[in-house]
Amino acid sequence: MENNAVLLDVRTPEEHKSGYLEGAVLLPLAELESKIVNEVPDKNTPIYIYCRSGRRAETAVDKLKAMGYTDLHNLGGLKDAQEKLDIPVSK
Repeated sequence: MENNAVLLDVRTPEEHKSGYLEGAVLLPLAELESKIVNEVPDKNTPIYIYCRSGRRAETAVDKLKAMGYTDLHNLGGLKDAQEKLDIPVSK
């Protein structure tokens, strides 16, 4: 993952409490469009997205593309993301 990349968790706060990747920003899918500009103002910033199974991450990718974000990566679910990035899960 690039140094300036953002790791985005689009699960609910309740899901987040059960475990999350270290360094991830919690931004539930329902709040994504209204809050993403505050978290990631540069639309060319690499964004790596995960959720519980990968479905919400894919929806997030689609929403962010529609908003003009360009460097988006669906990591799938938490376990998939953890394996791909080799980042520990925290609680």
